[in-house]
Amino acid sequence: MISVMIASMGRASLVDTLKSVASAHVPEGESVEIVIADDSAGGLVAQTIAGLELGVPVRVLPVGRQNVSEARNACLDAASGEWLIFVDDDEEVEPGWLEGHLSAARDFAADVVLGPVYPRYPAGMPAWFLSANPLFQNWKWEEDGRTIAHGRTGNTLIRRSSLGSLRFDPAFGRSGGEDHDFFLRLAAGGARMVVTNRARVHEHVPPDRAAPAYALRRSMRTGQIYARLHLRGRGSIFVFRFTIGALAKLVIAMLAGLILRLFDRAKAFRFLMRASTNLGKLREIFGRRLMTAWENGHG
Repeated sequence: MISVMIASMGRASLVDTLKSVASAHVPEGESVEIVIADDSAGGLVAQTIAGLELGVPVRVLPVGRQNVSEARNACLDAASGEWLIFVDDDEEVEPGWLEGHLSAARDFAADVVLGPVYPRYPAGMPAWFLSANPLFQNWKWEEDGRTIAHGRTGNTLIRRSSLGSLRFDPAFGRSGGEDHDFFLRLAAGGARMVVTNRARVHEHVPPDRAAPAYALRRSMRTGQIYARLHLRGRGSIFVFRFTIGALAKLVIAMLAGLILRLFDRAKAFRFLMRASTNLGKLREIFGRRLMTAWENGHG
């Protein structure tokens, strides 16, 4: 069995996500269930999908803690499948999504398969913003089967037998970074993790996220989470070198962004995002508060 797992606050986009999952081709010999952790305070998931006929078994788990780690852990504990796939409630999967994930797992003897998420921006966006494509995470998806040592949820298959008792850390459930932490620990335990372009999903980007300010805040938050996870347990010499590296990258990226703005606004903005990421690293080093996922529009 394949268990498709969704942590949701009951957004309206969940309906389109479920319809796309139910329409995906099911590999021969497999069956599918959908497990939804309702992390809203008022049971919004059941209201959102009331009357929806999918032809696929759907279970809704009342969590209501507004902590994405606890919601995802509830999915892991309740899922019946040997194959577990996380997808977000604002994403739509392609018809070959399930087949793509499973074929990659089998072809590359992988315990974890990460697929790309392609943003769908609102109509009327400036050409330079679309060219910069700031909300797309390019992990060299075309290098089918490339191994990695970190990961994220949002279009990810996991072989249940590779998990053991590993779960998401609730300490990161409001700030974010819970998925990065989870997959770092999973890889450290020996799980083989790969990327593939066979299993693709598309994310509808609302207007409030299709904005330079949002992309820069997200980059800064990503950098701060990265520093928090990679500096834990490190000695002062490592922290010093990390700080100097982040500061140098910040200055170089800022200068490149300012210069390139005269010639290529899209490339300039990508450099400014790099600068923002390194600013986030420095924020963590100097003890600045990490904004929650809700403050940055992820809730």
